[in-house]
Amino acid sequence: MNWHLIGDIVSLIFILPGAFMVFSAAVGSVRFKSTMSRIHAITKPQTTGLVLMVIGTLIRVVTHPTFGPGERGDVGVLVLLVLFALMTNPVTAQRLGRIARREGLYGDEDSLSRNEHPTELQPRRGVASKRNEPMRVELDTDAQR
Repeated sequence: MNWHLIGDIVSLIFILPGAFMVFSAAVGSVRFKSTMSRIHAITKPQTTGLVLMVIGTLIRVVTHPTFGPGERGDVGVLVLLVLFALMTNPVTAQRLGRIARREGLYGDEDSLSRNEHPTELQPRRGVASKRNEPMRVELDTDAQR
């Protein structure tokens, strides 16, 4: 059985969808109109595509007949590349979203919704039911009077 050919086919199975996802992320960042959809296109499919392409590259490098000590350093660099991409992309998306909200760059404000319920977010004053639960604060509103 030719293991090198099988390794090439398996690596191709990972690299092609990864390349398609990275390409679609690039097209989405150009074509999408709103800031939030552009942030999604920049972070989500691009990171997934990068991970798939690096997995395919790792399989290709490891199954190559001339794999030796020099290529082990390449494997380490590829692992670090994925690690740093997975650490930085969520932070980048969060910061871009926060800046877009502060600057009013959303585009269509009516399409966005907030998941804030003031009665559920603020604890009632003076009531603590369990030891690890925060103390609740009663809200004083005109509707309660």
